[in-house]
Amino acid sequence: MLELIVDANILFSALLAKSATRALIFNSQLKLYSPEYLLSELDEHLKSDNELKEKLKQTNEETNAVIHELIHNINIFPISEYAIFVKRAIEICPDEYDAPYFALALKLKCQLWSNDKRLKKQQIIGVLNTSELISLLNQ
Repeated sequence: MLELIVDANILFSALLAKSATRALIFNSQLKLYSPEYLLSELDEHLKSDNELKEKLKQTNEETNAVIHELIHNINIFPISEYAIFVKRAIEICPDEYDAPYFALALKLKCQLWSNDKRLKKQQIIGVLNTSELISLLNQ
C-alpha cells in the first residue's frame, strides 16, 4: 500500500473530469491523506474562481456530490495533528501556501502527490505527479 499526501491541485483535477486522477483517488493500492487546509482551499476556489466554475459544467449540487465522494477516500487531518511540523515545512516548501501539505508529509513520513512542478524544487519531501504515480503503480 502506497501512502501519499494529496495536494489540492489533484483534487481539482479529479473534480473537473472522470479521469485517471479521479480513478487513482479510488485506487485500493493507495492510502491518501490531506490536511484539513485542503477543505478550506477547495471551498475558497469554488466560491471565487469563475473560471473553475465554468470548467466544472455542473450544478453546485453535482459538484458537492463529487467532492463528498472524493473526500470520502482521503483521510483528513486537523492541524492539531501536524502543527509541530509547520515551521519546518515552511522552511523547505517552495510555496508557503503548500506548507500544510509538507507538514503532514513530514509527520506521516510519506510523499506528496501533486502536479505542481515548483514543489519538486526541494530535496526533503518526495513529490510524485500523476504520470509518475501511474508508472509506479504499473510496475
